[in-house]
Amino acid sequence: MARAFRTGNYSVYVWNERAERHHRAHGHVYLGRSRIASVYLETLTVYDDRQRLPRHLLARIEEEQDALLRLWMELNPDG
Repeated sequence: MARAFRTGNYSVYVWNERAERHHRAHGHVYLGRSRIASVYLETLTVYDDRQRLPRHLLARIEEEQDALLRLWMELNPDG
């Protein structure tokens, strides 16, 4: 697991999915220590949301989209 970035109390992580492959690039959004949503990195579609994400956070994820996808590929070269 790698924290891609932090903004305020929110953090976005990208995981190494070798043990449990999902075959689709995604990131996990945490508020403090609680996971509140996941986001498909190619489409920026929010899924598995337990809490609505603030617009500023979605905008930041969009700004970081290329870097998040590169991190996903680095951690999941076979996926």
